[in-house]
Amino acid sequence: MRKLMSVIFITMIVFTGASYAQDSPRVVVEKYLNAVRNNDYDMAYSFISETDTTIINWLELIKYVKTITPPRLTEVINLAHNAARQEIVSISVGGNTALVKIHSSLPDMEETLKVTQNPEDIRDLLDRGGLPTKERFGECTLVIEDGEWKISRVKGISSDQAAEIATDFAKLILGDDEAKRISKKIDEFMKKQDKGV
Repeated sequence: MRKLMSVIFITMIVFTGASYAQDSPRVVVEKYLNAVRNNDYDMAYSFISETDTTIINWLELIKYVKTITPPRLTEVINLAHNAARQEIVSISVGGNTALVKIHSSLPDMEETLKVTQNPEDIRDLLDRGGLPTKERFGECTLVIEDGEWKISRVKGISSDQAAEIATDFAKLILGDDEAKRISKKIDEFMKKQDKGV
């Protein structure tokens, strides 16, 4: 009987501990980056702190841009996201906060688009490893919310920069008139975001 009670007690500890297990800061950041790379924004949102608006605004802007741009430009944006490679270089945890530093190898779309604006050619460059790249360093700050690590800040690209990049892509791929139309819609969308609409 005593042996049976010990087994039951140990089993309860194991299952109770498993129910409270949480992903480490590394795993949370990796899952977030993977979700963004794969354009799974609903999944990406699940890793963001409720206290953040900057990251959410950035993700919302990317989603919005894809709804107002022609398929050709959307395909180029998706290719750029999919081609990004990130590596976690350090993690420091102190109490309820963590800092995850990241090295990124990103497609240099400005240089790429000087060579070709055709999504098929860009995909071919990507597949052959011939896509021009640029190196960036960034960091994610995480906090514990409801027992889980959540990203509260990403140092790097902002929604303003994303809007500028989208407009530049549109200008190179679609021409000045279409770029102006897209830029105007993005400005209107960002003003609504600022007002919390």
